[in-house]
Amino acid sequence: MSSETLQKLVAKLDQMNDCHIQMIELGERKKQAVIKNEISSLIAVMNKESKLAKHIESEEQMREEIVHAFLLERGIKSKLRLNVIELARLVFDPEEKQELLEARSRLAATLEKLQKLNDLNKQLIQQAMDYVEFSLEMLTLVPEQDLTYQHPADKAYGMTRSGLFDTRG
Repeated sequence: MSSETLQKLVAKLDQMNDCHIQMIELGERKKQAVIKNEISSLIAVMNKESKLAKHIESEEQMREEIVHAFLLERGIKSKLRLNVIELARLVFDPEEKQELLEARSRLAATLEKLQKLNDLNKQLIQQAMDYVEFSLEMLTLVPEQDLTYQHPADKAYGMTRSGLFDTRG
């Protein structure tokens, strides 16, 4: 692999790592917005995440182009979708191979951290949704006897509970 192509690939992997670190920062802000129930902040963060995800997608396409250029340099005309470890097998200089594998390791560690944060945020959002649903059910819960007219002289009048808890002590 020519040093120039390798350097482009390592640089692209590092750029992608930086983008994913930004995604982690946004994920942390999203977590705080969910915890604090700040809907407008949550929406703003999600919009930024969406833009960054599109940027990451374009970075991935550029990475694939660099990999394709590498394969062409090696005389491989097929557009194989090789991962970095498979590509490293085609790099014979030990220092270059090490540099490529280290860039891959940095990106893999960042992606793992991002995945854990995304899983946590998903759980927090689900818990928030469950709480909202439960609260709405509690607010709309009305005892059946309150739905029909009762004559004031009926024995039960005034004896029905007006809520979920009996506060008579």
